[in-house]
Parts: sequence; structure tokens; C-alpha cells
Amino acid sequence: MKVTTSITLRVGEPGAYEYVAPGESINLPNKDAEALILRGFALNDSKGDEDDDLVDAILDAIDDLKPEAFGKDGKPSVKAIEDIIGESISASDRDKAWEAYQSLTSDGQ
Repeated sequence: MKVTTSITLRVGEPGAYEYVAPGESINLPNKDAEALILRGFALNDSKGDEDDDLVDAILDAIDDLKPEAFGKDGKPSVKAIEDIIGESISASDRDKAWEAYQSLTSDGQ
């Protein structure tokens, strides 16, 4: 299970320990991950991979949108994105991807 640590973790075998700093993600056996989550030492990050894939798909769709697919607020239409990627998304999903898109496009300027 993929978790994000809230404390520094020491992982590995004796003599070959590695340290995982707070805020970093790591894959652990489910039993170990669940114990850390229960104690408040880590957060379940397994859903993060799915979110990243959806954001990537939305980013690709935004590149393909025509100017009329954007609303008065400047954001792309949820419906227009759904038509391209072929699945339902929320306005929150769109907003997350739109923020990332704006960051990516403004970095080069």
C-alpha cells in the first residue's frame, strides 16, 4: 500500500536501513501501512495514483479543447473535457487539473 509519512520512518533490514522523511511517499506491505495509518504516522496515498492518472488525462484534454470550450471564468468546460476523455469528472477534478495546467504553462514564460 502506498502511504505518505508524517514522521521519519526507518525501513529495511538491519545494516541496510533507509530513512523516509515526513511528507514522502513509500510503498509498504498492507499490514505495516495499516498499522502506521492507525497510529497517525502515515496517510493512505493509494488513491493518489488514480488521481494522478485522471489529472493527466484532463491535462491532455485541455490541450485539445477549442476556444469555445472555455467558460466566462476562463476555465475549461467540464462537459467538454468529459467528451474528450470519455468519463465523468467533477468540477473539483477539473479545477485541480486546471491549476496544474496553468502552473505548467506559466513556468515556460
